[in-house]
Amino acid sequence: MGMLMKRIELLLAVSAVVLASALGAVAQSDSLGDYARAVRQEKRPAAKMVYTNDNLPTNTTISIVGPPPASTEEKPAPKAQDDKAKTAAKEGSAAENKAPQAEQQWHDELSAQKKKIADLAHDLDLLQREYKLQAAEFYADAGSQLRDPKKWAEDDAKFRTDIADKQKQLDDAKAQLQEMEEQARQAGVGSAVAE
Repeated sequence: MGMLMKRIELLLAVSAVVLASALGAVAQSDSLGDYARAVRQEKRPAAKMVYTNDNLPTNTTISIVGPPPASTEEKPAPKAQDDKAKTAAKEGSAAENKAPQAEQQWHDELSAQKKKIADLAHDLDLLQREYKLQAAEFYADAGSQLRDPKKWAEDDAKFRTDIADKQKQLDDAKAQLQEMEEQARQAGVGSAVAE
């Protein structure tokens, strides 16, 4: 029994040492975590100044790189600056108002052209269907082929001419749409307006 007691005591002593080192590691990791958080907070950059029209200084210059350059030009009187600023603001707002109007105008014109193309395509489809129906009817009835072959030839020629004319109108309308889209792009209107 003495030997067993010594082994138990030894096992308890080893367990106590392991437990103590584990608790020390846990305590140390908490302090390292606290230390890391403190270092991160110290290193946070200061809030950058964001300039807007409301807080932009008017009596000094803003330098990002270095001191302002020496200027030999005469500075206009403050009233002249105010007048120029007002004029520029009016021109800017006029340009801003014209831009949406121009975009809306292009959008309307392009939409109208697309509707015209859709209508022409629909008409062409109807003509082609009607032609196929008449051809099927003509070829299905052998007697009509024998009774009046000249009428069928005239009707066939008329349908083919009508279909060709409608196809040409559709192709012209598509080409005109492409030209309009290119003109809109050159006028500075976004591609989203064309869609």
